[in-house]
Amino acid sequence: MNDKDFTIEYRKIIERAISLSEKACREGLLSIEDLIDIEKYNQRDLFEFGLQLVLNGTEDEILHTIMDNIIELEQDKNIKTLNKIKKEAVLAFSSGLHPSNLLVLLNSYVNIDIEDTMKQYKELFKKQYKEEK
Repeated sequence: MNDKDFTIEYRKIIERAISLSEKACREGLLSIEDLIDIEKYNQRDLFEFGLQLVLNGTEDEILHTIMDNIIELEQDKNIKTLNKIKKEAVLAFSSGLHPSNLLVLLNSYVNIDIEDTMKQYKELFKKQYKEEK
């Protein structure tokens, strides 16, 4: 995976994680159960797969082991980093981390200006707020 594709995928992960995190904070963790992407879950996408494990009540130690094993199987450096970001996002759901803290945590894995990421975050919530009205 090249750097441009990495950045695009990173932004998709951020948007999905923050969006679901906001919903989980407002309505509870189980409110996102119907939003799990089954196709990605079946492909063992670390984020979707991990979220389902959290929703199933998987113990933290088992959750860490499963996700670490999947990460270790990846050979591509950029995909491995994206999987680490997905793992952190899943663990944030497990611990109830606030969306703004989740954003800062996920951004710590990349060399992308936090200001650009924060701008994207604010735009995402403006859009969601308008859709809810």
